[in-house]
Amino acid sequence: MVREYKFPQLENVIFGVGALERVPGELERFGKRRALVLTGQSLSTKTDLVQKFEALLGERWAGTYNGCKQHVPSHTVDEAVALAREREADAIISFGGGSPIDAAKIVALELLEDAQTQADMPQIAISTTLSAGEFTPFAGITDEATRVKGLRVDPRIVPKTIVLDPQVTLPTPRQLWSATGIKALDHAIEALWSVNPQPVSDALAMEAIRKLHVSLPLSVKEPDNVEARGECQVAAWLSIFGLGNVGVRLSHIFGHQIGARWDVPHGVTSCITIPHCMRFLAPQTLPQQAKIAEAFGIQANGRSAEAVAAEAAEVVEAFIDGFDVPRRLRDVGAKEDELSIVAQAVIEESSLWHKQQGAEEAMLGLLTAMW
Repeated sequence: MVREYKFPQLENVIFGVGALERVPGELERFGKRRALVLTGQSLSTKTDLVQKFEALLGERWAGTYNGCKQHVPSHTVDEAVALAREREADAIISFGGGSPIDAAKIVALELLEDAQTQADMPQIAISTTLSAGEFTPFAGITDEATRVKGLRVDPRIVPKTIVLDPQVTLPTPRQLWSATGIKALDHAIEALWSVNPQPVSDALAMEAIRKLHVSLPLSVKEPDNVEARGECQVAAWLSIFGLGNVGVRLSHIFGHQIGARWDVPHGVTSCITIPHCMRFLAPQTLPQQAKIAEAFGIQANGRSAEAVAAEAAEVVEAFIDGFDVPRRLRDVGAKEDELSIVAQAVIEESSLWHKQQGAEEAMLGLLTAMW
C-alpha cells in the first residue's frame, strides 16, 4: 500500500542558548519590516523579556498585544486582528506558551486572504513552555458563549521559523514547565498509538519519551540548568513533529474539552488524562503500548503484552506523580454534574469515537474516574 508523509510548511528551527538573537535576521530574510508581537500578561508584566525583545526588534517592532489568554477566547483574537490592521503588521511573532502561539496562528489566518500564502503573513514562534503547538498546522479557539473549543486547520498557519532558546524559559513557573512537559509526553504517546501510525513519528516519539524521562525531572530539580531545559525543548519538538500526519486518539480530545469547559490548562489536562487513557486503550493498542514501555526502559522479554502495558501505565503514572501537578478533575474546578456534557463534546469532536456504540457511556465512565 502506498502511503504519504506530509511535512509542515516550517522552514527553520533555531535552538540553543542565544537563539533569540537570531529573530531580527529572520525578519530580514522574510523581507518584513513591521512585526506585531503576541504574548500574555504574565510574560509582559512579570518579566522584562518582552521589553528586551521589543528593543531587540528595533524599528521592526510594530507593537505588542499582551491580552492572550489560555484556550484562546474568541474576543482576544478579534482584538489582536484589529491591532495588526491598525499597525499595518506584515509579520506576527508569538512569544510565550501555547495560548499566544495558537492565537497568533488564528490571527494570521484571519489576516490572510484565500489566495495568499504563508509568506504573506509569516509567523515566528518563540516558545517559553513545552506545549509544542508551534509545530502544528492547527490551532484551538474557544467559543465564549458555549465554552466549547473548536479547531482551525490550515497548512499556512505553521510558523515559518521556531525559536527554542532555553534562556527565555527560565522565568516560566515550575508547575507550568512541568505540566507542559507532561503535555509533550502526551503528544508522543498519542503519536505512538495513533490509528494511522507513521515510522517517522514513531521514531521521534520514542526518542522524545526517552529525553523527557531523563531531562524533565532534572530541569525541575535544577531549574537553572539550561542544558536540561534545552533537551526538554528538543523532546517537545520531537514529540509533536508529524503529529498532523497521524492524528490523536483520545487524551488530547479530552484535554480540549476539559480545558474549554472548566478553563483548565492543557498541560494540566494531560497530567490527569494520560494514565486513564493508557489503561482504557490497552486492549486495542498493546503493540503500541509496548513501544511506550520500551521508551521508558521497561523490559518486555518473556512477558505478556498485557503485563507490559499494565506496567507502562503504572510507570507513566508514577512519573507524573513525581511533579507538583494536579492529578484529578475535582482539583482543577471541574463540576461533577457537567461530566456528561464534556463526554458528549469529546464524542462530537472525534469521528473515531462518534462512530462507536456505547461511546458516551465509556467517555463518561472515564471522566468519572478522572474526577
